[in-house]
Amino acid sequence: MGIFGRALRIVVVLLIVISLAMAGLVAAITWRSMPQTTGSLHISALDGKVSVVRDKSGIVNIYADSPHDLFLAQGYVHAQERMWQMEVWRHISAGRLSELFGPSALDTDRFVRTLDWRGSAERDLKALSPDARAALDAYADGVNAWLDVHRGSLSLPFVVSALQSGKGGIGGYDPERWTAVDSLAWQKVEAWDLAGNLNSEIFRMLADDRLGDPARTDQL
Repeated sequence: MGIFGRALRIVVVLLIVISLAMAGLVAAITWRSMPQTTGSLHISALDGKVSVVRDKSGIVNIYADSPHDLFLAQGYVHAQERMWQMEVWRHISAGRLSELFGPSALDTDRFVRTLDWRGSAERDLKALSPDARAALDAYADGVNAWLDVHRGSLSLPFVVSALQSGKGGIGGYDPERWTAVDSLAWQKVEAWDLAGNLNSEIFRMLADDRLGDPARTDQL
């Protein structure tokens, strides 16, 4: 075998090794972020025992002896299954999406800051009853209990976002601690998301008022 043949074989072997290493890295990052669905955990913030049961469809049922423990467990479960979605929506609600995805999201951030979802959530928090505030704080404690354990083992989207935004590397993006305001602001995003037919509803209202007959509106 000539020099060219040996060099080609070395290159092929190196490419195979690199491909296997990359596949292993992606698999490890993906696997480490999977939620724990069996066994038991110790969460110091809990006051008593909590049972989290998933049915055959993966639907979660939480059983606790107090509202505090119930909402705390809910926060923990949400974090282990949806932390990336929660992080993205938290940034959307605060007009900070460009921190994750760069300048392409600046127009969205400007629009959201004009709506001031975050400020609205902060005002809502001040008007809550003590019980409602306690529930939101317990939920946040549950999210943070999960984050405290898994900051170094977040899912692949966090790694990609860290590399893209310059906020980290393979070691990972470091999310801020969850707060009651984050939950309320997320509610604003949900409300906006569910209001996709806002313009058509306004049109129907005006048309009904002008025509006086919903059946005629349906013909438009």
